[in-house]
Amino acid sequence: MDKLDKFAIAAALQEISSLLELKGGVSRYKARAYQTGARAIAAVAGDIGRLIQDNRLTSIPGIGNALASQIKQLHSTGSCSVLEGLRKEFPQGILELSRLPGLSVAKIAKLHEALGVTSIAELQAAAEAGRVRNVKGFGAKTEQRLLELIADHDRDHKTEKRFHIHHAERIGDQVLSYLQAAPGLREVNFAGSLRRWKETVGTIRIVASSNRPEALVEHFLRFPLIVKVEDQTDTSCSVQLAEGARVSLRAVQPNQFALALFWETGSEAHVNKLHGIASRQGLDLNRQSLKLKINRAKKGKSLASGRRPLEIRNESDVYPLLHMQYVPPELREDEGEVEAAVNRRLPEDLVALADIQGMVHCHTTYSDGKNSIEEMARAAEAMGMKYLTITDHSPTAFYAGGLKLDRLQRQWEEIGETQEKVKIKLLK
Repeated sequence: MDKLDKFAIAAALQEISSLLELKGGVSRYKARAYQTGARAIAAVAGDIGRLIQDNRLTSIPGIGNALASQIKQLHSTGSCSVLEGLRKEFPQGILELSRLPGLSVAKIAKLHEALGVTSIAELQAAAEAGRVRNVKGFGAKTEQRLLELIADHDRDHKTEKRFHIHHAERIGDQVLSYLQAAPGLREVNFAGSLRRWKETVGTIRIVASSNRPEALVEHFLRFPLIVKVEDQTDTSCSVQLAEGARVSLRAVQPNQFALALFWETGSEAHVNKLHGIASRQGLDLNRQSLKLKINRAKKGKSLASGRRPLEIRNESDVYPLLHMQYVPPELREDEGEVEAAVNRRLPEDLVALADIQGMVHCHTTYSDGKNSIEEMARAAEAMGMKYLTITDHSPTAFYAGGLKLDRLQRQWEEIGETQEKVKIKLLK
């Protein structure tokens, strides 16, 4: 059999974590370790098989000897002793069914034994058919309550869960890594609020191109961390991942990539406003066909000859064709940037990571930080920072080990000692 890749291993570790969480008690601590391991493995750069072969799994932060043993089993056999043991303890479909509030493991086991229920959809069908009330320990009222819980779950599921930008980027990078292994892939990029660098991201949107877009979708749907497919067409899909993140993929032909990226990046208000500008200029900016065409015939020419497509090789070509400055993704919110671009009043560039010269709020091991003053200083210096401000907690933050006067004086002494070892300016 084929050996599991890092994503399939991460999915298995995530399942172990979820099952341990259901067991409760001390198992919850183990659950966190497996969840940490799942994230660490999914984020591994390069070949996981090489790390296993070289016996270097424990060099990955968060992977200890016990976890490394289970990962080796998963890689070579497709399963492991811990996962198999947990699956035997719980009825099939436990992870999905346990999302319904008040539906305990014991009740799920009864439903599975009596009705063969393994999913929320199957439970809903059984309840609507009046079969749940006949299961020992349930009844007509419980059956009706389950239908209400399922309706609430479906409604809540439609509410978009938002992730911090860096969390979303980490998850998105895993998806990109998987897509980049797809045969025939030409281009792939983030779109939506992640590309606009919003502080939180609801849906991780991705645009990819290939001569066979449908094959890209098929490849993506085999991503092991997918737990639910919410929507699917031949060239697009929306899924939910194990961590709860929603990912949307739009696959297009190579010559459609630039316009697809344009449409999928800007806020709805931004792209709608540009669509209106295009229409007023006699252009047809079409979201479905992913074409930009001249909509009006020139004088003396037929309408058919006037509707010729304009070549869009790069996303940056769209704005000049609308007689506007190029609008960087981070500004595409319809917060005045469109009008500024029309009047050519947009700034030439945005603040970039390379513009950041220093860090002004940093904690160390003196309070609730994880690194010493010297470690922080050397890390910031390696990043090219010119200054670093140490701002550990005061005594009022007793819960975070806030510094009293004697420890503050000792910290200042250590800052001075560290300053002699590094070039970066240390502030306090």
